[in-house]
Formats: sequence, structure tokens, C-alpha cells
Amino acid sequence: MSHIYPQDWKYGIIDSVDLPNVDFNEDIYPKNANSLRYSLDSSQFVIKWEEDHTPHFIEDGTVVPASILSWADCLTLMQTPAWSEPEPVEE
Repeated sequence: MSHIYPQDWKYGIIDSVDLPNVDFNEDIYPKNANSLRYSLDSSQFVIKWEEDHTPHFIEDGTVVPASILSWADCLTLMQTPAWSEPEPVEE
């Protein structure tokens, strides 16, 4: 059994209007729409897939990601104000 590490994934930032075109039966994560992580304004969400298995709905152009990121780049994006509430400043 091979191990899957975060760097073995590709992360797709998908516009929310494309949600109906995402096939959750493919080998992507999360496995259903209820588990998606959305940007704070709900305009985009993130999915991930193994690096060597691009989902068919992306390969055939049905869904065109706003960006495809590495794990490190996705982690950086998730820490931006568009994706995370700022932590309160303690006084």
C-alpha cells in the first residue's frame, strides 16, 4: 500500500457556479458537496485529487478551475483573508 502525502495531491480552486458540473463519483475529495471548503464570500470552493489522476470533468473542459495549486500554494491561499477569518487580536 502506498502512502499519500499532501504534496502528492493537486488542489483545484473551482468557481461555485460550476458546482453542478463536479462529479463527486470521481476520485476527488471531498466526496460530496456538503463537505466542500468555500471561500468566505462563497464564490469558490476547493477540491483535491491525486496528482496523476486529473478528474474527467476538468480534463474535458466541463469545469475549468480558476487555478490548480500544489499543497503548499493551497495552504498559503487558505490563510488569506478571502478564505479565512482574521484571528482576533488579544489586548
